[in-house]
Amino acid sequence: MVKLFSQDILFTPELNSSSIFKKLLQNMLKKGNKKKAQRLLFAVIFLVQQMYPTIPKDQIFVQAIQNIQPSFEFKKARVGGMSQFIPGAKKPEKQENLAIRWILALAKEKQRKTKIVKNKQYGFEYFLAQEILLAFKNESDLRNKKLEMHKLAETNKALAYQRWW
Repeated sequence: MVKLFSQDILFTPELNSSSIFKKLLQNMLKKGNKKKAQRLLFAVIFLVQQMYPTIPKDQIFVQAIQNIQPSFEFKKARVGGMSQFIPGAKKPEKQENLAIRWILALAKEKQRKTKIVKNKQYGFEYFLAQEILLAFKNESDLRNKKLEMHKLAETNKALAYQRWW
């Protein structure tokens, strides 16, 4: 577990000005504990920066999120007596937020599974950094989830005329 408590580094202008870090921080908040979320986020940035020191850190995070954000959303609607998933375009803000939530959920799931199986103490920041790096390299499981959603949208595109939203 990475323990960094430098207040000077935690509140750098880069961290506060980049919208991707703000969104990630807001989704990481638990019970309103912003200081803890900032420490976790800084530890994640530190771990990611160790792996790729030459690439700017915000570029890594943006590319990772762009690689897994879905372009479509689905609504259930009754068509001909059956419930169907009707595809529709997703707004860019929603795409980004969903990708961030997917990354955080998968990191939590991996942390939970590792604690059960191996009984090792890795911090959440380790799993989150690992998942961001996998998404950056297009090797994440979330990439497959995105592709499955796009295949479902392609399959159901004939129902797109049923959209009313």
